[in-house]
Amino acid sequence: MLSTRTRLVLTAAALATVCFPQDAFAGKYDLDLTRLGSDAQGNITKDDNEFRSLSSELGTVVALQPMDPADSLGLSGFAVSADFTLNTISNTERYWTEPTGGAADGVVPTVQIMGRKGLWPGLEIGGGATHVFDSSMWAMGGYGKFALHEGFHHLPIPSIAVRGAFSRLLGAKDFNLTTASVGASISHVFGLGKTFSLTPYVGYEALFVISRSQVLDSTPACDEFPDNFNEDQCTAMTGSSEFVYKNSGAITRHRPYLGARLIFSVIRLGFEAMIVPAGSSSGDVDGQTVSDQSGLQQQYTFSVGLDF
Repeated sequence: MLSTRTRLVLTAAALATVCFPQDAFAGKYDLDLTRLGSDAQGNITKDDNEFRSLSSELGTVVALQPMDPADSLGLSGFAVSADFTLNTISNTERYWTEPTGGAADGVVPTVQIMGRKGLWPGLEIGGGATHVFDSSMWAMGGYGKFALHEGFHHLPIPSIAVRGAFSRLLGAKDFNLTTASVGASISHVFGLGKTFSLTPYVGYEALFVISRSQVLDSTPACDEFPDNFNEDQCTAMTGSSEFVYKNSGAITRHRPYLGARLIFSVIRLGFEAMIVPAGSSSGDVDGQTVSDQSGLQQQYTFSVGLDF
């Protein structure tokens, strides 16, 4: 006999299953690549140009944001921050309307949680995660920064640093996406009284996005092993129902940016703006040229954190 407590747990689980099916948790930015590559009748209509364009814009959204000037934290420095970003996308293009069912807005909000640590004068590393609101998607990543020139805060000489970063997308159905970036920035610290410092900075990053899909089924409702399976009917209806979006080569996006960081005691506040020109890189899938047709994207970030 089941105990009263066990019966209550099983009842609650059953009610949760009935009242909150898994589909109910799908957010407006959760992507269904099957819809992008097939029509309502199960015919495969995939276009590798659309997949490359979608990957380009999504990679730009989830890639790590710099949100830091050229100066490093120093040997004993440590910082944490939460960075809130508004990202624009081409939400009216088919490569967004189909995988989201037309639910995507033109602005995608994200939050980036980052930790930064100085290892040596001029050397800094960091890691964290970016979450796309109203979706199951997270991107885990990290970066390394080396300040080639820093510390001349009392002279009109800027600090200069180079930076490399990477991220890996998680939680996206049937989507495999990785980003990597390299770039450089310059900045200069201005003291405001004894407790404030303001550091404006400008920089540039070359972003590289590599993506592919898992094997997709254009007719998921056609079960191959039902009790009343009709092989002739399923074959006539779907033919070959499986397809895949292959890796068409690295997608390149250019990300110039400018920003400013304000520090008061241990509190850090920051703002950064990125203007990412429309994609233009091309790749190759089975001997066919595939082009990135993504649009211009804008990214505006507000950051709040602690600097020790």
